[in-house]
Amino acid sequence: MDLTNEQQEIIKAVSRYKNIKINAFAGTGKTTTLKFIAQKFKDKKILYLAFNSAIKNEASSIFPNNTYVKTTHGLAYSAIKKYTQIDLSSLQNYRAIDIANEYEIPYEKALSALKIFENFCNNTQDKISEDDLEHKTAKKMFDHMLIGVLKPTHSFYLKYYYLLISKEQIPQFQYDIVMLDEAQDTNEVTLGIFNAISSKIKIYVGDKHQQIYSFRGSKNALEKIVCDKQLFLSQSFRFNETIANYANILLKNFKNEKITISSSKNNDEVKTSAYISRTNSQLISIISKRIEQRKPFVTVRNPEEIFSLSIEVYYLLNNESEQIKKNPFLKGFKDEDELSSYAKETDDFELVTAIKIVKEYQEQIFDFKEIANKFYKAWQNRQTNNFDKRLDEILFLTTAHTAKGLEWDSVIVADDFPNFADLIYDMGYNSLKQFQKELEKLSNQELIDEFNLFYVAITRAKNTLVKDSENFHYLMSSKLDKLIDKKLSEIKEEFEGDKQKVVLSKMDNEELEKIKQNKNLEKGKAKKSGLKWSLEDKIKLKSMFKKDMNINLIASKLERSSTSILAELLKSEIINKQEQNKLYTLLKNNQKANKSLVT
Repeated sequence: MDLTNEQQEIIKAVSRYKNIKINAFAGTGKTTTLKFIAQKFKDKKILYLAFNSAIKNEASSIFPNNTYVKTTHGLAYSAIKKYTQIDLSSLQNYRAIDIANEYEIPYEKALSALKIFENFCNNTQDKISEDDLEHKTAKKMFDHMLIGVLKPTHSFYLKYYYLLISKEQIPQFQYDIVMLDEAQDTNEVTLGIFNAISSKIKIYVGDKHQQIYSFRGSKNALEKIVCDKQLFLSQSFRFNETIANYANILLKNFKNEKITISSSKNNDEVKTSAYISRTNSQLISIISKRIEQRKPFVTVRNPEEIFSLSIEVYYLLNNESEQIKKNPFLKGFKDEDELSSYAKETDDFELVTAIKIVKEYQEQIFDFKEIANKFYKAWQNRQTNNFDKRLDEILFLTTAHTAKGLEWDSVIVADDFPNFADLIYDMGYNSLKQFQKELEKLSNQELIDEFNLFYVAITRAKNTLVKDSENFHYLMSSKLDKLIDKKLSEIKEEFEGDKQKVVLSKMDNEELEKIKQNKNLEKGKAKKSGLKWSLEDKIKLKSMFKKDMNINLIASKLERSSTSILAELLKSEIINKQEQNKLYTLLKNNQKANKSLVT
């Protein structure tokens, strides 16, 4: 395989510099480039630190024998088990209610203590020094895990490993080269471990636009690292020019990116298809539809993980708390109202959506999980049952977080991603230009991560994108800035005018839609003007348009404006831009506009 100029520059840099930073955009072959480095320096001892087990397993099969492939947690787990007496056989994931019961403190204090504990485990501080009840409790948690009074967590043993290795209290192996993959999602303690590892050359690689784990305390190491040499990988081997164009528009306008992703890929063959959502609840909704349609699907994650919280919420709401095993914190709530209040108070988005799913599908979720498990196991055993022969029928289901590092020929991007304009408004800006100007100073990384998640979603596609998300209206517009500013103006008028202090991206979708529908009617607009398109309405639109129904009549039936009908026809690739312009002209001149006039 011929190396690109960028890859050749990176390999040359390994011989010249001690600290190298590589900004690698989606699909640009970062893992392949690291493999080339390992092959080029076969006489060197190399450590490759993967972000998670899935990436580690894949990398283990392609790197040469001189390379040790580990996750940072795996490295820490082995060392703690070998050099300390801490029992890691039973790890725990604590909720605030667990800490409140363990230390007999008020729930609010336990919530703060848990956050302090997690922050301490994710940073490089030596100790918890403040002396209030919350900090004392967090310190007790850490100390009790040290002596075995409290079961340890994953974040605990990672932090303890950092404290030991950074103070040279345990022995470590000497490497010639250490590579840190997915550096953009590295938290402070992981970066501290990487810096403490004994090595002559260190290589940090990642894509700053794929930082999506800020809610876990991750920091963009690519922005913080002081290096001898910075290099780029910008030629995509994964996707075609059309998809690269969407990614470039997103990064340029919402991330202030100056580098452009290029692509020379031309293959349009579609053998694999995926559906990428923002939430697990949306996946469960699609699972119900696939079952109803008798069509095969495979969840990328184990269905047990996807359904776990929803099923145990069902147990709670149906007075079967004794069945709750994996989420014991749920047992601390008396009823739905108390659970819902907790979910909103703690911004536990997964819990909010789990409650919604349970109320919508009730006991059907058990049937959904059972069928999802059958398909999941069938795919795992595809070499013996020939399930892989049905690849063109299967729809792979995943959230954007789980999809990271994966790819399919065709990708449907779901409509449950936050609207870009809502995100900008949530961050306090009234125009795209104002947002762009202040972007580098923004501290709310979790909202910026939402742009990154959308970038991750669209760059999983190799050949085709199915654009369910309303955000594609922005990415497809030649007047993106005006479209965003118009939306921001509408949001400001609708919500600030009524003094409604809400964070739009956190609001329940049904509640938000009702408010917007009422506002539209008050202003004499179409009832669904500016709202997301449901799958049902998209199917109706396609059917009515194919029947040569007049655009104005379609708009009336779907309770939308005629221009939004034309926009959705274009986004869904039912018509092209030229046909859209022709129909718009006819509508403007008060003439009948339908399919027969553009074919």
